[in-house]
Amino acid sequence: MIHPTQSVLKARNTLLAMFLLLCVLDSALVIAAQDRWAIGRILLTIVVMYFVIQGKKWAKWLLVGICSLLVVSLITLVLALSSKLSAALIVGSLSMAVLSAAIVVYMVSSKDLDCYFAYKRKANLQ
Repeated sequence: MIHPTQSVLKARNTLLAMFLLLCVLDSALVIAAQDRWAIGRILLTIVVMYFVIQGKKWAKWLLVGICSLLVVSLITLVLALSSKLSAALIVGSLSMAVLSAAIVVYMVSSKDLDCYFAYKRKANLQ
């Protein structure tokens, strides 16, 4: 079996780093907002990311959907409730929206990441 190149592994590591940053930022916002229900969403997203790293196509598109919905939800939240939110929550929410959008763009456009997913799917079949 052909092993992934350095650029393919770098693409995977970049996605993992962005996802880890998203989880840390999301957890900080959940703590700041004292929204305990959001912990379930964070855990679900982590489980989906596990399957993304395993090369599952359905998980990739589910994560793209989750991150896209997150972008829309966070921007809507900030626009609708900006007068009731603290500055830290506004900045954190907008930062999280930008990071989620970057993850979506990266997952959809990175050829090296597509090569990594194809490699994982092929490895899972053998």
